[in-house]
Amino acid sequence: AYYAQCRMADFWIDLKKYPLILLNQLAQTPGIRQLQSRIAFYVTVGLPGAERPINGLVLSLPDRRQPMLNDIVLCQGGYFTQSRQNELIVNEAFARYHRLRPGQRIQLVLNNRLQEMEIVGTAMSCEFVYLLAPGAILPQPEHFGLFYIKQSYAEEVFDFEGAANQLLGLLQPGVRPGPVLSRLEEMLEDYGVITVTPLEDQASHKYLSQEIQGLRSFGLVMPVMFLGVAVVVLHILLSRLAEQQRTVLGTLKALGYSDLEVSLHFLQLAWVVALVGAAAGCGLGYGLAELLTAMYRQFYEFPALENHFYLGIHLAGVLVSLVCATLGSLRGVRMVLRLQPAEAMRPRPPKQGGPVPLERIGWLWNRLSSGWRMVLRHICRTPLRTAGSMFAAAMGSSVLVSGLMMGDATNFLVDFQFHRLLRSDVELAFQDERGREALEEAARLPGVDLAEPVLQLAGTFWNGPYQRKGAITGLAHDAQLTVPSNTEGQAIALPRRGLLMTRKLAELLHLAPGDTVCFRPVRGDRREYRLPVVQLADSYLGTAVYADIAYLSRLIGQEFALSGVQIRTDRKPEHLAELLRRLKEYPSLQAVNLREELVQKLQTTIIQNMWGFIVTLILFAGVIFFGSILNAALVSLSERGREVATLQVLGYGPWEVGSLLLRESLVVSMLGALVGMPIGYGLTILASLSYDSEMFRFPVIWSWGTAGWAGGFAFLFTLIAYGFVQRVVHRFDWLEALQAKE
Repeated sequence: AYYAQCRMADFWIDLKKYPLILLNQLAQTPGIRQLQSRIAFYVTVGLPGAERPINGLVLSLPDRRQPMLNDIVLCQGGYFTQSRQNELIVNEAFARYHRLRPGQRIQLVLNNRLQEMEIVGTAMSCEFVYLLAPGAILPQPEHFGLFYIKQSYAEEVFDFEGAANQLLGLLQPGVRPGPVLSRLEEMLEDYGVITVTPLEDQASHKYLSQEIQGLRSFGLVMPVMFLGVAVVVLHILLSRLAEQQRTVLGTLKALGYSDLEVSLHFLQLAWVVALVGAAAGCGLGYGLAELLTAMYRQFYEFPALENHFYLGIHLAGVLVSLVCATLGSLRGVRMVLRLQPAEAMRPRPPKQGGPVPLERIGWLWNRLSSGWRMVLRHICRTPLRTAGSMFAAAMGSSVLVSGLMMGDATNFLVDFQFHRLLRSDVELAFQDERGREALEEAARLPGVDLAEPVLQLAGTFWNGPYQRKGAITGLAHDAQLTVPSNTEGQAIALPRRGLLMTRKLAELLHLAPGDTVCFRPVRGDRREYRLPVVQLADSYLGTAVYADIAYLSRLIGQEFALSGVQIRTDRKPEHLAELLRRLKEYPSLQAVNLREELVQKLQTTIIQNMWGFIVTLILFAGVIFFGSILNAALVSLSERGREVATLQVLGYGPWEVGSLLLRESLVVSMLGALVGMPIGYGLTILASLSYDSEMFRFPVIWSWGTAGWAGGFAFLFTLIAYGFVQRVVHRFDWLEALQAKE
């Protein structure tokens, strides 16, 4: 809806410079519905009191408000006026963080000239729902902003009169973007095409789409598990009720009540349980959705990201609950239908005894106490109930294991990506390629212990029918600040010639070590190269490709080129402060990223939210364990009333009787927990597959600590449920249970 409201573009083409008179000709390309030009440049921002460089992206907008692609939604203030040229609209997140309001002035370095701009409004854009600075993986409104200026002013300040450097457009409905974009790229080849980006590859859209897909998967798996447990619990409960009330049911049938009437009576009980549970679940679900929406507001910028009450979704949830309750009731109803009045009006004969399979293992059975023998006999003689309780425990355990593994995976990802792979303290990205002098200048900055060059060369990879856009990262051969590694943390040497490709991109392109891949860079002479894939590395963010920087520089026809510098500092606070102050004076910087700052933000946002999610999963697992164990234990207690009363007459106290029930619950729940551990492992694999994309992969990490924690929580939840059972045992009327019923 947001995309439709703001007319989200279907593609973007970045160029060096092209004349606007081409637009009419380009718009005649078959498949094009609308084209729009604009000017886009990265800039440095001057804010009073800022301790480190702040960067941003400047985009031009029409001088007068009119319908356009990637339209903005104004939050404060208004659109440009006609009174002055140097007016500015700032993205809402940046303005909110820095407390900027319409009427204030800030400074931007535009085309290497410091310009004072007056803010007239703040806005959001569908194009930047998830706004990332170059080289960043999380939105950082404190360090990167989006700034809109008038088209006429942009043409003047960037020397782009009658020209632009970005083209965006809409396609006709049903038209595939590939052929149309290839045709446009050919027509614009003389104007220095840098990148061609269809909507599916646009960064903000990819992050948003991936998150929605992950939510869809989670929203399917978790309810299926919970409803499966609910079916089992109702199955045990209603089967026991049908058995307990067989004499009453037989009498009712003898008095003329039909099978349908008696069956509906049982189904109505299940439906009441389902309706009450569904109503509580709808309320809880709405509350959890509120928390989840609040979490998303930290990362995604929407004009109104609010939690709403969707009646259709809640009604569907209630309907599914009713269906599952009916399924869980079928065995109890079947028992009712099979009852013959004459037979049912007599008490059921005792179950046939006999040795259980465990008794055949003499060396084990003879070493067991009488209490353990009673427990194991009852478990073996009620196989369906035992299997149902084990299933519920397995589902609870699988939820525990999956949540704990996600926590381990998040910690591993941060450690791998920012301690093993990327080891620099500060990363500088330049707006244009520079020479060796830029590296030497960076090495002389205050507090710099080591400076290493980085060259990013964007382009297109393809292998037969498989094609992907990406970039090759050029590193020094003996680089210490970016160290490609495998999942075991072992460094992989950079080849002198050829490419070191991440495993994910190799999978997408169907490549293996020793194969060659075609690559066409967006810079230089843009001719096609056939490059050998020497080895594969691992990464969980992006699809990086590494090469020797000297080798990569030759591909673009230069002796030595770099687009950024990685820096390791001496970690002294005063030197870092001076370094950042000096970097504020660099007008050609596109972005400055501090590793420690990024890791800290990951800790305070992603990881904290992840642990909130894990705690929720643990509570969910506790509900499953508690409900299933309590239900099974109480049913067992009601069935064995005479047995419990006999034990109390023989001198067993309430705690001793309760311990027998506790042992049963512990055996069943711990066996179920063991069965659930591989299921949880499988769920984690499914979760990682649902989030497996070019931008992000979720590692699957297993440790015995995870098994220990899952077993510990299973034990704890069993004890909590047992506390309620023990209360019933203490209040048990043994005299009533021993009286013979007429």
